Amino acid sequence: MKKLIVMAAVALFGTQVAKAQLSKGDVILGGNVNVKTTSAKVKDGDDKTTNTSFGISPKVGYALNSNWVIGVFAETQFGNKKVSTKTGDVKTKTLDITPGIFVRNYHMIGQSKFAFFAEANAGYGFGNTKVEGNKTESYNGFAVNVLPGITYFVTKHFMIEGAFGGLGYTYAQNKNEATGVKTNVSDFDFNFTKQLNLGVNFIF
Repeated sequence: MKKLIVMAAVALFGTQVAKAQLSKGDVILGGNVNVKTTSAKVKDGDDKTTNTSFGISPKVGYALNSNWVIGVFAETQFGNKKVSTKTGDVKTKTLDITPGIFVRNYHMIGQSKFAFFAEANAGYGFGNTKVEGNKTESYNGFAVNVLPGITYFVTKHFMIEGAFGGLGYTYAQNKNEATGVKTNVSDFDFNFTKQLNLGVNFIF
């Protein structure tokens, strides 16, 4: 009897593990949310600066098979900065939007519910900065990134993931709205160990 129970448990566990992976035609819906608030105040003074940012990055993918996924994403970031002094408050708002496409390659780790993945993505970004409601700066550009990560299949229809920094290249053109002067900025970033993004995905 005990052997029968053990065999049944092993069979059930094996089935759950086998199901804990992507299949051709699966639709993956997920993303991440981030909120950050910082403040700085002059010691023995009245000046204070408060920064608040909120971001949401939805993502939709389609599984070509158990290893490859292609899809689209949209990163958005909203920022608010308030500088308080004796003469009053100055409020600055920033908006950044970056829609794009991505491709991922998954590799299951043995018979576990963990999988490594590598992602390549590219997006076109645009946004602006407003001080007291007046636009002071705008920008547009593109970004290309390659990053590694790890996924855990909690169930067949739900997984959590962590993505690590990676390699990134960004090119942007900033425009000063008052003068019309445009500045081109390019940036190459290597930050495998400096950044970790957590997210959740639902599989349909």
